[in-house]
Amino acid sequence: MAFEFIGFTYVSNFLTPEIEEVVFRVLDEANRKFRDWGLPLRFLYLDKMTLEPGYLITVDTPGGRVKLYPLEVLIDFLDYRLKVEAEKRDGILMNKILGLVGFPLASRNRYFDFYESFLGFQAKRLERRIMVLSIKPFEGENAEKKRVESRLLKGILHEVGHAFGLDHCSSECVMNPPSSLSEWDERPPRYCDSCLRKLRLQVGDDILSWKFRL
Repeated sequence: MAFEFIGFTYVSNFLTPEIEEVVFRVLDEANRKFRDWGLPLRFLYLDKMTLEPGYLITVDTPGGRVKLYPLEVLIDFLDYRLKVEAEKRDGILMNKILGLVGFPLASRNRYFDFYESFLGFQAKRLERRIMVLSIKPFEGENAEKKRVESRLLKGILHEVGHAFGLDHCSSECVMNPPSSLSEWDERPPRYCDSCLRKLRLQVGDDILSWKFRL
């Protein structure tokens, strides 16, 4: 059976060992859910990334000035990692990558008005899809590990849905965007029937198209 793979990595800067454990548990759980849902889709761990301090930018926030890695640098590094890893594994379908970070997302573009309120971001480079997801907001409200784990799993499933063309949903679904963390806690860690059907079709189309090009 052919599978579509999503490259998975995380930026180790500002990520504690405790949260690293959460990341791997969530990765395993996401793959279990894909299997249980009959989705020929799996995350493939590509090792962690460490960024050099020279890429840091200073951002003005409501809490003062902080140093962060800009979104543009993250996307460039993830895109390069995806290209290199896909070339090493020429016999598999992998044109998407998800990178987790332990700090809020920010941009060096001063016209981008976001800091911390953005959990995830997606970019497209040719046929490659790059996803960046910040764990930082999920750690709010003194959340214990299990709650962070649940929030992160749903965040990952949400970004994967967007990567395969799913829009936001108004059903009891992980694609239903919350207005608060407490609302996010109430969301189920699954796709509704309609979203899951669309996701199955898109993954199947990707695999058929890839096989046709071989």
